[in-house]
Amino acid sequence: MTHISDIFAAPRRLSLSARIAALAVLAGLSYGATVAAPAAAGSSDWRAACQFKNIPGSASGSIQYDACMHLQSCQTMANKAGHEIFGMGCFGIKPDNLPEPVTKR
Repeated sequence: MTHISDIFAAPRRLSLSARIAALAVLAGLSYGATVAAPAAAGSSDWRAACQFKNIPGSASGSIQYDACMHLQSCQTMANKAGHEIFGMGCFGIKPDNLPEPVTKR
């Protein structure tokens, strides 16, 4: 049987430079994951993440569902107004069908 003191003694046996190197590697990996994620997330539409067939029962699903309902309300307001909406918690929601600008000839 492994005792808990054997597990927690292992990091103390590592040298300080090995601990710093391990911390640097972990920080680099986490930074790389956070830099790549927004670029991939920015290219998709919000509707792709908001395809619910029913109201979720979990707490995290409920939070996502509420956020999706808010975005749907923002989209409806932008469609009715005909321009981007920046108020009421809606940040840069564009209408689905922008009217063509009138050009004078």
